[in-house]
Amino acid sequence: MIRLEERFVLLRQIIQDYRGRLAFMDEEVIRLFSTNQLSAISSQIAEKQRIERMIQQLEAFVSHYEPLADAGITHDSQRF
Repeated sequence: MIRLEERFVLLRQIIQDYRGRLAFMDEEVIRLFSTNQLSAISSQIAEKQRIERMIQQLEAFVSHYEPLADAGITHDSQRF
């Protein structure tokens, strides 16, 4: 089981990975444009927009809930 604090670290890593994917997608769109593959470009742009929305949602989630993780709530597994 992953501790709550570690989940935010993982979410930040996922956001970073998505940002890296966006950079790769920009290069891919340029390559597709040079070969005049308009339908593939359209698909790439739609996927890029989906990923950008997901990044925004994840960042909003982390910025909203991460401070709550530091509120001092602990779980002692030895008590149960």
